[in-house]
Amino acid sequence: MSSARHLVITLVAVILAGCGAQLAADGSDPGSLLREAGGVATTTGGAGRARGVPEAGASTAALNRRLLEQVARSADDGDLPIGAGDLLEVSVFEVEELSKIRLRVPYRGTVTLPLLGEIQAAGRTTAELEDEIRTRLQRKFMHNPQVSVFLQEHNSQRISVIGAVRKGGVFNLNRPLRLADALALAEGLTEEADRHVYVIRRAPIGAVTAAAGGGSAPTGSPGPRGDGAAEVMAPIDLSELADGREDLNVALRSGDVVHVPRAGSVYVGGSVERPGSFLLRSKTTVQQAILAAGGVKDVADWGDVRLYRKSASGQVEVTSYDLDAFEEGKPAPELQRNDVVVVGKSAGKAFFYGLIDFFKGALGVAKGI
Repeated sequence: MSSARHLVITLVAVILAGCGAQLAADGSDPGSLLREAGGVATTTGGAGRARGVPEAGASTAALNRRLLEQVARSADDGDLPIGAGDLLEVSVFEVEELSKIRLRVPYRGTVTLPLLGEIQAAGRTTAELEDEIRTRLQRKFMHNPQVSVFLQEHNSQRISVIGAVRKGGVFNLNRPLRLADALALAEGLTEEADRHVYVIRRAPIGAVTAAAGGGSAPTGSPGPRGDGAAEVMAPIDLSELADGREDLNVALRSGDVVHVPRAGSVYVGGSVERPGSFLLRSKTTVQQAILAAGGVKDVADWGDVRLYRKSASGQVEVTSYDLDAFEEGKPAPELQRNDVVVVGKSAGKAFFYGLIDFFKGALGVAKGI
């Protein structure tokens, strides 16, 4: 039993040591999404004015045709970066040890090649990986090596298109895509679609706040892994996109979610049980919308509830609220269509519940020893 107890203590120490490194692992910049979508204005205490939304009476078929025109304009040839799960084929001319080697890129992003050892593959294009292999061979083995790297399977780059589209789902990125491209892959909007779409991107919390101008209220919702990541939501007017505003045709990244809400709906996300769109059939407050989404999760931060609303100026205003204040009788704000409600995640609660789950598993192992 003493050896089992020692094993549990050792595993806890390893987890604690790795927490700090994991929090700093994601260096992506969410600022590009916020800048392209018009920026975010941070406010506290009250909700901003709702911007007028084009009526759904405008022909959906005509809007779909106009959006397809933006697909043709936004064609973008270029290489996507390699990622975990991708299958590569590496060949070096007249080097048998390096001929038609197939490698699946692991989670850590490095691959191992004969003669060369470990090479970082994730985050590089095939051309950049070719240059790295060529440089290493030139240093030790060959004068002018002929290197080729082919991407056999591109599994790491995916986006999701959900909501009021004809054929939503998860799509592999085999070329750079923009928002209009993603809507085309989903075969366009349905008749019940609203005229606004949300692009949702995960990014580090600190970077999100900085991109929004360093306001007091954060502009993202900590992600489900408790890794310090956040959801950045950028609402985009589809009618303006169809009119040719290239700045709204944002470039998509792996992991992005394009959410097309139904007309007259709000979106509730973050640390709730059933995130998604909900139709506003009657007067609905922030608190009622959270209950409609199944209520908050155990790891939710009750003091970090954010309401995103597009103002008349076109900026997204972020207003922070506290669920405890609502429970104590403070009136909850009434929602308007196209609002987004995000419930934050408490890092302390996430760590606490994660530790409980870990101990449950570790004690199960100890009993079996």
